[in-house]
Amino acid sequence: MREGEEEFPMEIRELTVGDDLTACIPVMRELRPHLPPNDTEVVERIRRQMEQGYRLLSLESGREVVALAGFRMQENLVFGRFLYIDDLVVAAYARKRGHAERLLDAVREIGVTDQREFLALDTAVTNVAAQRVYHRCGYETVAHHLIQRLAT
Repeated sequence: MREGEEEFPMEIRELTVGDDLTACIPVMRELRPHLPPNDTEVVERIRRQMEQGYRLLSLESGREVVALAGFRMQENLVFGRFLYIDDLVVAAYARKRGHAERLLDAVREIGVTDQREFLALDTAVTNVAAQRVYHRCGYETVAHHLIQRLAT
């Protein structure tokens, strides 16, 4: 809720391929500023990911997207069956109000219902504020995620 606006109840809603995903782009850009400037390209990328199992929860106040959690079910030899959180972002103006925790709880419930053994996520080494939230919510640091950039 922005200062001076009437408060609406917060609602978590799962977005689908058929939804108008454009409303979530400004919040997603806060986490992923490298996304293409064309909203249509970003929406199409999200839809392609959804076709591959990506799911997106939106925390909304009225019709305004306040926070997002993107995730997918996976299985590997390290964790077995687990839920991986790709994206978790709260709009800058709405931080420190428990929205991230609320979305993490919702994702956790989905993982429990789907009988996943773990929740996993990555965060930037420099994102200390997010790390504090994750640790407070019971996440443990168990590995370092390494990448190598490939020339394209």
